Amino acid sequence: MLRTFSSEMIRFRRTGLIGAGIMAAFTVLVTTLTFVGFDESAGPGPGGGGRALPGTSDLAAADGLVSGLASAATMIGIVALALFAISVARDYERGTIRQLLVGEPRRALVLGGKILALISVVAVGVTVSALGGIAAAFALAPVAGVSTAAWTTGAAVSAASSTTVNVMVATVVWGLAGAVLAMVTRSASAAITVGIGYLLVGEQLLQLVWDTSSDWLVSGTLSTFTTGGTDLVSYGRSTILLMLYAAAFATATFVLFQRRDITD
Repeated sequence: MLRTFSSEMIRFRRTGLIGAGIMAAFTVLVTTLTFVGFDESAGPGPGGGGRALPGTSDLAAADGLVSGLASAATMIGIVALALFAISVARDYERGTIRQLLVGEPRRALVLGGKILALISVVAVGVTVSALGGIAAAFALAPVAGVSTAAWTTGAAVSAASSTTVNVMVATVVWGLAGAVLAMVTRSASAAITVGIGYLLVGEQLLQLVWDTSSDWLVSGTLSTFTTGGTDLVSYGRSTILLMLYAAAFATATFVLFQRRDITD
């Protein structure tokens, strides 16, 4: 698996760097919009998922330092979905899957190394995004008249760390969703289209039929997890749902890769 991991890191370095850069750019953009357009009244947040624009007191709190990262979590997740889909599907699209399995016939190790490489890319991307968002927050706070006194406390360090880890874990689950879609379709473009279509259309339609469906659907669950829970859904419940989704996506991906003929 280590050999496959190293190989995938080399093969995917350019696309991975671009993906990490896009994640960071989204975070800085959302952080900028948050500080420029903050308001005391509730409204849709720039990151979607029903988040409200924070007010001055919210931004000045210890966790206000990473409010942009939390708001950008869904967009970061979509980037991860695309990265995983591209990595998994491209070997089928280019016909290189045969060469990979000749070099390492144990399919579980091939896919495991690929997934670990992609998780590493996500870890780097989210970490860079967090740092970029924090830097933007410190730069914009004086302009917006937001106090940064609470941002240099131990509570701020704890909030920044927990939010970054939560976003990182949720982003990996988004990526696993992209991997299973790519394994089913064997097409990066089809997997990305289906994934984004489900997020933008599928879940919205389900919520029209069933108001509380957002409490257990993929996007709603991951958004709740990244924010540490809500009044309606606890952090513990969202964590359990996230683990179930992650296990389902990973299992489906490995089973499909193990059982399907590479010439299908």
